[in-house]
Amino acid sequence: MALSEWERICGPRMYYVCLSAEGIENATRQLADELCAELRVDLVKPTMDEMKKFLADHNDMRFIVTCRLGTFDEETSLQYLETAAKCGAKYIDVEIERGKEIAARLKKACEGTECQLIISYHNFENVPWLGELYDIIDRAKSWGADKVKIACNVPNQESNSALLSLYCERDNIIAFGMGRLGKISRLASLWCGAEFTYVASDYGEPTAPGQLTISQMRQAVDALGMWK
Repeated sequence: MALSEWERICGPRMYYVCLSAEGIENATRQLADELCAELRVDLVKPTMDEMKKFLADHNDMRFIVTCRLGTFDEETSLQYLETAAKCGAKYIDVEIERGKEIAARLKKACEGTECQLIISYHNFENVPWLGELYDIIDRAKSWGADKVKIACNVPNQESNSALLSLYCERDNIIAFGMGRLGKISRLASLWCGAEFTYVASDYGEPTAPGQLTISQMRQAVDALGMWK
């Protein structure tokens, strides 16, 4: 793994590689030798035992574990997330649309562990007005979110500016744009206050529109020459 200059200074904790290939062995190949990753249980489709072994085998790493609805039913997806929290995941992620009771259940699963809860909001059509985004963030935090993820499709550059302005008013957020025009916000968010950003593996497909590969992101960060 070739670290960027930023990573050498700040530590290689800023890029979470999204693991999406079906089958735990394929996801492991996507992981390569990175140190942080998001395990998309709904796409990888591991058995519970496979997921537990995967986390145990990589217990020196930081994982975000999420399970979007569609592949598994509600109860099964929650059991995956609860198990991940108890098996060493750094974060578990649940969509805000799944409601307050689900968030409370997952927050409870994190008790007594080092796992934190991400509550996420995705909008694949547009960027809501700022007041609505503030309300979403505040609601998620009132439900126990340690971090709030905001990812919206960006129709124009003004929308990028709106998303990045969230960092001026709220903390503990990961906010960026999706789509072709949103690519720059994935990079800029790191300078605005995001602890990390999401990237695609060099050995797989992106999990969201406009997602850069880990190599592309490192090249872009180093090209800025902030440390020269």
